[in-house]
Amino acid sequence: MNQLRRTDNDSLLLVLSLSFVLGMAVALAVYFVWRLNVADLHSHGFLSAIALIVCPPYILSLAIGPIPDSDLALVLTVGTIVFANAFLYAGVAAGGYFIFTIMARKKIRP
Repeated sequence: MNQLRRTDNDSLLLVLSLSFVLGMAVALAVYFVWRLNVADLHSHGFLSAIALIVCPPYILSLAIGPIPDSDLALVLTVGTIVFANAFLYAGVAAGGYFIFTIMARKKIRP
């Protein structure tokens, strides 16, 4: 059997996949905290600022309010928040991966 060769793209794919899933998990956690009104994120206080830092697309929740007009509006907004945060995390991870590989190559070369 031929062994599959590990390339640089495998590690990039791993980083992007993990950050994408982490972004979705964070967005879902922020959504459930907002929806269940556990931490009173509607008051625009300290916890609302923390939610916006870890999940910037959470700002879309202000567009629909705590009680949406329809289920379709809720599904579209939550889907947008979750996928936007996932792609945001993946983009930041791709940039971090790029900088890390550039710095690692400079350290290897004398």
